[in-house]
Amino acid sequence: MENIMKKKRKVLCSLTILWFLLCCTIIAGQAQTPEQIAQNALNSTVILTTTIGRNSQGSGFFVGDGVVVTNHHVIKGATAATVKLVGTEQESDIEGYIAIDADRDLAILKVANLYAPPLPLGDSDTIRVAETVYAVGNPRGLEGTVSEGIISNIQPDGNSGIRGEVIQMTAPISEGSSGGAVLNSRGEVIGIAASVRNDGQNLNFAIPVNALKALLNRAGPVRPLVAEPSDAKQNTLANLLNLIILSLTVFGVIHFLPTVNANGWITAAGIAAGFGVIKVVGIGIMTNPALPEGVEIFLTAPPPNDIVHALNCANCFPKLLVYIIKPLAYITTTAFLLGIANKAVPKFELNGFFNTYLVALLIIVIESVVHSLIPIL
Repeated sequence: MENIMKKKRKVLCSLTILWFLLCCTIIAGQAQTPEQIAQNALNSTVILTTTIGRNSQGSGFFVGDGVVVTNHHVIKGATAATVKLVGTEQESDIEGYIAIDADRDLAILKVANLYAPPLPLGDSDTIRVAETVYAVGNPRGLEGTVSEGIISNIQPDGNSGIRGEVIQMTAPISEGSSGGAVLNSRGEVIGIAASVRNDGQNLNFAIPVNALKALLNRAGPVRPLVAEPSDAKQNTLANLLNLIILSLTVFGVIHFLPTVNANGWITAAGIAAGFGVIKVVGIGIMTNPALPEGVEIFLTAPPPNDIVHALNCANCFPKLLVYIIKPLAYITTTAFLLGIANKAVPKFELNGFFNTYLVALLIIVIESVVHSLIPIL
């Protein structure tokens, strides 16, 4: 009996060792060497060149037959573009796009007569901080560049220009890398290179691949690339609309509100025009690229996607406070300007501190409602 038990234990021990070795073999088989990852990725990577638009060059990669992924900002403003498979002379025109998500800065393009093996898409929900990643693209036109780094952090609230979660990494990217694949140690795409912060070191960002997979599910027929207004035109239009909306709002409030004495529509119109001009000039100053990036983010960044998460996140909570402070600061600034007008314009009376704040609050509320009905481009 004892011999039988010994034999059973030996068999069980042998099976356990065999199972362990099998698991190790499977895991080892999934991982790839950096050389394998680079070669496979480069076989599917393209360099994009647009005929017009601010961003004349970028990167992309194949995810299907004649289907290429890149950033939206790479093709923004272009009526036509070409793609070239890196390391070859194979080049083709872009027929159009089958899906675009400007908020997530993603574009899925249809390419004519150019094919390459699609890169496998991983699961960005499973990535971990300090995991090794590889960025593949064409930084500064240096075709087929591969760089290695780690995932530094997961930023849940995006950054300037990108809504939603973004991956922060140390893998170096530069202008021209936008739209390139970011891969894990198994050679799977876990992100799309998107942006860099130049006010620090190794502050590089990628869009999680799960956002791309969701967009692929919404892909439709091929639509032609459409020229969009240039940034200069967009800024001019936005400034004009800002001036008109605020000026009309201020005029309506101080001219028709019974608690405000503007003594005629000319006085009200002058004060209203002054408010519009001050806002446009103020926005122009505060969004100047020479100022720290945080100032522009304060004005333009979207609110947190998940308030509950932001309340429990040390990195997100300060941003939540900013969104609470921002409207209070705007109301206070408006009340301050109303107070100056009250002192400087003899025919304009607000009748007290609290009335001034109530008028400022009413102006902000009406302006916000109008903005929601007439989106600023």
